[in-house]
Amino acid sequence: MKKTIFAVLAGVLAAGAAQAQTTSFADTAPNAYVGIGTGMVKDSITNDRKRTTKIFGGYDVDQNWGVEAGYSWLGSTGFYVQQGDHDLAYTRLKSSSFYAAAKYTMPLSERSSVYGKLGLAHSEQKYSSPLGSWNFKESNNGLYAAAGAQFKLTQKVSLYAELERNGESPRNGAKNLVLNGGLKFGF
Repeated sequence: MKKTIFAVLAGVLAAGAAQAQTTSFADTAPNAYVGIGTGMVKDSITNDRKRTTKIFGGYDVDQNWGVEAGYSWLGSTGFYVQQGDHDLAYTRLKSSSFYAAAKYTMPLSERSSVYGKLGLAHSEQKYSSPLGSWNFKESNNGLYAAAGAQFKLTQKVSLYAELERNGESPRNGAKNLVLNGGLKFGF
């Protein structure tokens, strides 16, 4: 999987380098975009770093202002809880977050920019037993905030990296602070 991701990124970088001399990178807002990313989040139960996956879409109203919405899969973990006097029950926990935010972008050059996002996040933690005999869900709403940078590889493809806060930190599972990066595709 990692080799495939690196091969795709290398291909996009090579295509971007080939077009860099002939393509203007000036913003042509308004425009819509979609993106995909991966990142890391700390798990409060195991203290390990878990991989995250993110998909998002947005609309740039002009060179500076836009709106964005997305979904992040924040990973899963398993743990044992006391059930009765001597029994332990295995529990699976899956975490995810949805967000909607306003976005402000400040260009640094024709190809690079920094941005900030502010909005609302809805986070969910789903608990279940392996055999499906029980399950329940906790959710919370809170402030979504992110700061990041992006670099245009081509007129329509950008590489981004960001640090985001997905609402309130849950009692169990993935924390709310996520470091991620990926690709954004304009159309």
